[in-house]
Amino acid sequence: MKRALCVLAAAALAAPAFAQVSVTVGQPGFYGRIDVGPLPSPRVMYAQPVVIAPAPVGVVQQPIYLRVPPDHARHWRKYCSRYNACGVPVYFVQDSWYRDVYVPYYRRTYVAVPPPYVPPPPPPRYHTVSVASVHAVMGPPEQRCWVERQQVVENTPNVPGAIVGGVIGGLLGHQVGGGRGKDVATVGGVVAGAAVGANVGRSDQVVTRDVQRCTTVHRDERPAYWDVSYRFRGQLHYAQFSSPPGRTIIVDDNGIPRQS
Repeated sequence: MKRALCVLAAAALAAPAFAQVSVTVGQPGFYGRIDVGPLPSPRVMYAQPVVIAPAPVGVVQQPIYLRVPPDHARHWRKYCSRYNACGVPVYFVQDSWYRDVYVPYYRRTYVAVPPPYVPPPPPPRYHTVSVASVHAVMGPPEQRCWVERQQVVENTPNVPGAIVGGVIGGLLGHQVGGGRGKDVATVGGVVAGAAVGANVGRSDQVVTRDVQRCTTVHRDERPAYWDVSYRFRGQLHYAQFSSPPGRTIIVDDNGIPRQS
């Protein structure tokens, strides 16, 4: 039981403490425990650790690193209790190592560096310029088609009559003239007889058909946009507006219109 109490007491003495809790690492006047971390072994004031109250038999204490004022290191027995480190081996780090090595490492690792301040861009300046010309541009026309039913009259030729008429005409023509003229008359009689026979008894029929009709229309009577020209700083500019502008428009320093 006594041995267990001694171990607990030694562990309590080994707990890290800071001489000035209100001052953090890297600030002037900081003294206390140094967490070396992945850094190489620091430069120390004494080659061997200083121990004021040796640990009980069987208890192994790992040494710690402290930064203390030189006077505290020389009279460590008097000041070790301020750092709660009388029962552990202590290495006193050199101020040059603390300042040149540890403080930069600590700030890179643990202290969040705020991003550099970037001032906001200045508010844009606007200018009022006169409009030189305005042209309304209509949208492209489109073709609309539909199908409607319509009654039409169809003439049906008399095919049997055309055949009979052609035969009769041929016979009559064959009786006219002689030689080469007889052949010409025969052909002419066939053609004429067929035409006459086709028209004899021709019938007219009224039928209903689907007829496609188309017309060209504008999509909208309102212009699609307005082409506007204006002068700014001696140069002619062009822009398109979704609504008709007035006699003046507002542009920025680059001559770009501000459209509401």
